[in-house]
Amino acid sequence: MSGPSAATSTKPHNRNPTGRNQYKDCPPKDDNQVTELLYDYQRREIFDKKKISQLLYDEHGIKLSESSVARRRRSLGLYASGVTTRQLPETVKRQLVLTQILKDPEKKLGPRMIKQLIARDTGIHLTRDYIRAEMMRQDPEGFASRDTSVKKTHTLGIEVMESL
Repeated sequence: MSGPSAATSTKPHNRNPTGRNQYKDCPPKDDNQVTELLYDYQRREIFDKKKISQLLYDEHGIKLSESSVARRRRSLGLYASGVTTRQLPETVKRQLVLTQILKDPEKKLGPRMIKQLIARDTGIHLTRDYIRAEMMRQDPEGFASRDTSVKKTHTLGIEVMESL
């Protein structure tokens, strides 16, 4: 270790400066197309790394392993609803839910639809349980008026023709 080569070497040696390795079909880390596709899958609520890897290959011919998909999603800050709900500040989560509630003056939308609208408008995914609890906290009357246990019956108008 105390040889002449150790004393003269001041810079770390990079044996692969271009980043090329045995994974020649894998796109580079800074590939904008893969980044945009990952954001698109996030917006469409596709979170499974196995499914994303398969969709990338089937739809776009991009070969990216499941672990690479997970690594890139993590580096972009793309998480499923549980992690996002835990990480966001309470005020931000509450504001997202209230904004969607105010867009529905008839109070007909439930937690599932509110969740989808928040994801579509902002790309942020919150858990349905959090949204339901927040809806009940903010507007209990509106939530109760939307009774989902009552089955709606649709009557068809039947005309009776009299024979002459």
